[in-house]
Amino acid sequence: MQSVWVRYFSFTGDVDEFEVDAYLNGLITLTPLDRDLVSLAVNELIAERLPPTAPYSNDSEDPDESDTLVALDVLDDRENGNEDGGGPGASGNT
Repeated sequence: MQSVWVRYFSFTGDVDEFEVDAYLNGLITLTPLDRDLVSLAVNELIAERLPPTAPYSNDSEDPDESDTLVALDVLDDRENGNEDGGGPGASGNT
């Protein structure tokens, strides 16, 4: 919760951590701007924790197939119960 609030506050959010917590738990509502800033904060924090993603065709002039394969390896490992995502370069027991 504190990470969400700190990120939200860094985007010029002006409600306190208690209010952000209450909003995320459905107890209060915030202004549309504050709701958007909380969403931005949460989405950025989620994005920082996600594994590599598969590129779209418009992401690059020269798509790298290996990026897609790494993302597919991560998904496959997660489906098989390996929480760290596995795949190339992942740490874990081998």
